[in-house]
Amino acid sequence: MTETTGTAGPRLRLARQARGFSQQQLAWMAGMSRQAVSAVEAGHSDPSLRVAFALAQALGMTVEELFGPADLAPPVAAIPVAPPEGPGGRVLLAPVGDRFVALPLRGDAAAGMGFVAAGGQAAISSRPGAGTTVTISWPA
Repeated sequence: MTETTGTAGPRLRLARQARGFSQQQLAWMAGMSRQAVSAVEAGHSDPSLRVAFALAQALGMTVEELFGPADLAPPVAAIPVAPPEGPGGRVLLAPVGDRFVALPLRGDAAAGMGFVAAGGQAAISSRPGAGTTVTISWPA
């Protein structure tokens, strides 16, 4: 891999959080232990090819997207549960079936309700007849 040491872990963590998964949930989907996910996220362990493929598949990404040299992880299309604050607004993603919904996080109120930190930022787009969608981006 051409990845600089220490950058794959944060990208994995952000991709996991943006999809609303806990380390335990991701580990179960990838067929590994929570401790192994934690070690990769913390940069203490480089994943084997099998583990990298399993993690990427569980997150709906390719190994290159998750562990490669790309600057940004690919956007995730989500249906807003409530109107976002606008472009760049903080959101929490939750998987619902084969789609994601985006819950806007506003100020400290979201933390008081027990929600985790934002996993991305909203980019709002509307298409006639298709409604409003939210595309989520997060830093690599």
